[in-house]
Amino acid sequence: MEAKIRRAKNPDFKEVLGLNRRMYAEARKDPKFGDYLFFKQPSKQKMQRWFNTLLKDVRSNNAIYYVAELNGHIVGQCFIRRDTPGSELSHVGIFSILVDKNYRNMGIGSSLIESAIKTARDNYEILHLRVFSSNSRAKRLYRRYGFRTFGIAPKFVKRNRVYLDRDYMYLNLR
Repeated sequence: MEAKIRRAKNPDFKEVLGLNRRMYAEARKDPKFGDYLFFKQPSKQKMQRWFNTLLKDVRSNNAIYYVAELNGHIVGQCFIRRDTPGSELSHVGIFSILVDKNYRNMGIGSSLIESAIKTARDNYEILHLRVFSSNSRAKRLYRRYGFRTFGIAPKFVKRNRVYLDRDYMYLNLR
């Protein structure tokens, strides 16, 4: 069964909220999962504001946002946000992806990345992302699409008395 990759829309909030809540539950079980600075799960209201702002950024051409839908449920998301719209950094897109752990290794992440990068080529010159250094699976996936590491921040996060390094990666689109 293949997931449908499509642009996110307003009625998706409930499903996106569920996807993000499952991500936080996974991060609680495995502190090395998910390069999120806010380890505590945001409230539904904060998530609603984040979602609405992201869709507003899409409408103003400052973001790209795709979701993967399977059997009527959102099982993945990928978005690229303009670093600082209207500035000397507006050619840079910040890349982020999440696939529900029950739907990984099915090509959904690859499909999301391919859709996002294809659209990004018309809107951005370079993409940046960040990932925990210990997340070798994600880094392999990013490298397959041309992302390269350009820096490492040692001990960037301290979670449950464990230090986690962060890799910074980029993809030149032009």
